[in-house]
Amino acid sequence: MESNKIEATGDGSTVVVKNVMATFACEAPEGYSSMLEYWEKTTGRKAPECAHEICHRQATEGAIATRAFSTDKTRYVFPACETCARRTEMLYVKEPLVPLP
Repeated sequence: MESNKIEATGDGSTVVVKNVMATFACEAPEGYSSMLEYWEKTTGRKAPECAHEICHRQATEGAIATRAFSTDKTRYVFPACETCARRTEMLYVKEPLVPLP
């Protein structure tokens, strides 16, 4: 695990993202049991609820997204409920994004 070498993007302010579809079956990075665990260990934070601004459900998975309106095509992970992890519209996310290695 190289979680100390990966830096989260954002400081809790809102970031607009677009989920990357067909990534539900993606495996977590090596050394992690899930994308949510990867996000939590990389940020050093517990994900109590979905990061989508208008959702307050429990975060149950790490969603994979890219930044909307950006040329940055890096894939990022953020905590999400099952519904928001599968949304196809843009989401306003209030948690730090963690880049996938």
